[in-house]
Amino acid sequence: MKKLRLLTAVLLVTMLAVPGMLQAQVKKIAILETVDRDNSVTYAVKLMLRSNLAKAIANTPGYEAYDRTDIDAIMGEQNFQRTGMVSDAQIKKLGEMTGAQYILVAEAAKVDDKNVFITAKILNVETAKTEMTDNVLMSATPSDIQNGCESLAKKLLGVASIPRNSGQQNTGEKKGGFFGSIANAFSKKDKEPAQPKQNQTPAPQQPLFQLPADIGKLMTFPDGTKGIIFYKEGDHGLAISMDRGEYPWETAKRPRDCGDIAAIPNNEGDDKNFQAGLGATHTTAILQQLGTASAQAAAWCVNHGNGWYLPSAGELAYLFKVANSAQAVNNGLLQNGGYPLSDSWYWSSSEVNNQEALNVSSRGGASTENKINPVTVRAVRSF
Repeated sequence: MKKLRLLTAVLLVTMLAVPGMLQAQVKKIAILETVDRDNSVTYAVKLMLRSNLAKAIANTPGYEAYDRTDIDAIMGEQNFQRTGMVSDAQIKKLGEMTGAQYILVAEAAKVDDKNVFITAKILNVETAKTEMTDNVLMSATPSDIQNGCESLAKKLLGVASIPRNSGQQNTGEKKGGFFGSIANAFSKKDKEPAQPKQNQTPAPQQPLFQLPADIGKLMTFPDGTKGIIFYKEGDHGLAISMDRGEYPWETAKRPRDCGDIAAIPNNEGDDKNFQAGLGATHTTAILQQLGTASAQAAAWCVNHGNGWYLPSAGELAYLFKVANSAQAVNNGLLQNGGYPLSDSWYWSSSEVNNQEALNVSSRGGASTENKINPVTVRAVRSF
């Protein structure tokens, strides 16, 4: 018993003498210059990729990101940027110079005039082994690069989400990756769908869709406009626009100055209500009450031509459920020169009250949002 007490005391003194033993070690990651083997990606895009990856990692509690110019100088001498190859000795040397335990290597390739493909891996400085690798496809716009880098960092670190505010608390669970339990917080309240309490039975998993053969195909309408089919029943269905915009739901100086659309039932759970064409009814009501100058998201959709509209929350939720079940929709968009569905939030035509409407996440779930805030928009057309 005395030996046990003595051993316990020694352990306690050791832990008190080494504060790091009482806290989770901060993991340091050195981020190298983005590799571009065929020189097809502009310097501006590579810089945005690197800086956004660094920001996403730095904003994750428990991690530090190193993005220093002397790293580039060292690796430039060894021709690393062009080849993407790095030796075990080089990895360890970088670790010694920066104090980092891991190195992030990202490679970018131009897919077409609008899109880039990014693959990244995290190397362990001590073992020189690849700990985790993943990839993401994104359009080369600043907002999509930011969202895409956050999504990629999330996958690499094994987190549910990257908090946009680095001061936020880390409250989430591990979703994969190799770094252990980590943050799961959105900067915006209620962005993540609520999890069932321990004494509740979780909802059963929904099976993946058995998609009709036409899903992902290009639909050319009589007026010449085009879209990608994401819903089909018989001869009728829905198509998503090839492009995307970013607009407020309604323009006003303050949220409380916005109007409540009389013809739209206020429903915070409208993402669970899939009715093909419901968004067209909503869009008509929005434009009749607000006009095209104020209802910018809805106006952008109808400006595509006859029959295009701002989809309801239920239609968007269905779209993303299909898109997350298979790659048919994004493949169709890419193959026909459109913008892929980015990891983002999208305005719906579903209203909650005079100040807020619903936006829907491409990863599933919906949230209320102030109408005056710009959010990504995609138009839908029924046939």
